[in-house]
Parts: sequence; structure tokens; C-alpha cells
Amino acid sequence: MARLPLEQQAFGIWLSDEIGDNLQLLKALITSVELLINGGLREYRWQGKESLLMLNREEAEVMSHSLLQDEDIALDDPDLDLHDSDMKGGCGLEDFHELLLAWKEFIARS
Repeated sequence: MARLPLEQQAFGIWLSDEIGDNLQLLKALITSVELLINGGLREYRWQGKESLLMLNREEAEVMSHSLLQDEDIALDDPDLDLHDSDMKGGCGLEDFHELLLAWKEFIARS
């Protein structure tokens, strides 16, 4: 399981749940990121089971499908709260590239 700082928690969930140990998928994503960095692509989107990954030449964003729904969720108990950091995250593209490379190394050792 990927553990990242609270503000980047959505990327940890995405890596753990959507990518897991699928090395072939991970390599394809790394290639796409490298094409973006080198100017070969302008944008890239990847649709997962639970989330959407959106990349452009400058940044990476992951968003839970539940945020894309139009429903308003009302919670009666104030102690229950939806944390956006679990459902949405963003970072620079080069940082995202480093994260993917680190995950590749991690799953190769597992």
C-alpha cells in the first residue's frame, strides 16, 4: 500500500487500488508521462474503476468518480466528513513521474 502525505493521499489510494502490482500498466503510464514531459503529448486521461487520472504537460490530477457525480451528500453527524484529500489530489508532472518510478521500484522488490 502506498502511503503519502495527507494532501497527496488520493495518489496513494490510486496507486494501491487502481495500479497495484500491474507492471505492464505502470510502464505504459510512465511512457505516457515521459511523452508529456518531452512534448510528444499535450494531455492524457486514464479511466480507472474508482478514479480518473488527468495529466497535462505541467500537472497530474487524480479524482474519485464519486466527486464527478451531481449528487449532494448530506451527513447528519458532524463527526462524519468526506475528506477531499482522499478523493482528489494534484501535483506537478515531474513529481508524479518520480512517484511512478518509485512505485515501479517498490513493486519490483515485492
